[in-house]
Amino acid sequence: MNELIALFIYPGIGLAFCLGLGYRLLLSRQLSWSGSAWQMPADRVSWLAAASVILIGVSLIGLPWPWHPWPQRYGWLITWALIEVTVWLTLLPALQAGAPRLVRAATREAQIGMAGRAVLWAVTAPGLISSDAVTAWSLAGHLLVLLAGLVTLPAALNWGPFGPEPSLGPQGVIGGLATRPATALIFAGDARSAALISAVWLAGTPREFVPAWATLLIVSAGGIATALALSWLTGRVPRLSVPAALRSILIWSGSLTILAFIAFGAGPSS
Repeated sequence: MNELIALFIYPGIGLAFCLGLGYRLLLSRQLSWSGSAWQMPADRVSWLAAASVILIGVSLIGLPWPWHPWPQRYGWLITWALIEVTVWLTLLPALQAGAPRLVRAATREAQIGMAGRAVLWAVTAPGLISSDAVTAWSLAGHLLVLLAGLVTLPAALNWGPFGPEPSLGPQGVIGGLATRPATALIFAGDARSAALISAVWLAGTPREFVPAWATLLIVSAGGIATALALSWLTGRVPRLSVPAALRSILIWSGSLTILAFIAFGAGPSS
């Protein structure tokens, strides 16, 4: 029974839908969806988007949510793998479109996003699996994990300077699709973005010290603040080239990641 609750309700597919809706509402202040968006998928792209949302829901089971009915200590590895699968599912229509501009833009998103998410999971891993006694070092480690995660998020989400090529417009590789499949892909991306934001705040919260209800409150408030900050900064930061984006990820995020590992490693020996 616990497995079914985790899969379909919390923290599974039901939570994925709630996260996607909440993220879109905070980002655009509206849910510009027609009634047809809630009907059964009628085309291949919509089915790919629906499969992505379901996989995102399954991936949430691997994160250490408060009151988790079926906790998995190293479930973040499954979460990482499933998140990457959802990215390729949503990029597949653009990669198969045959138009050089779309293929090039999708490849840019894949390169930057994969690099950003690799660093994101590398830095959040110690915070997600941490179960040691609370020390000054472990608290510093969680803080560094949070800072590094927030710095890495724009690249992991393909947002802002790490976003789509300007020539494609704000909607990037889905700009040429019909309304219904485009809406479905946007929702899949929203659910994935909200899941990654939640992972950062879960890793940055010292859960061995903070009560479960406070952890959920911190993750919720932090996620809302992050989404609002991304909404406010949208359009205010210029795009980066792929080499510049990768350098930015390695220099800034990589440095904080090393410091976080040092802090967590120093904790048990102190």
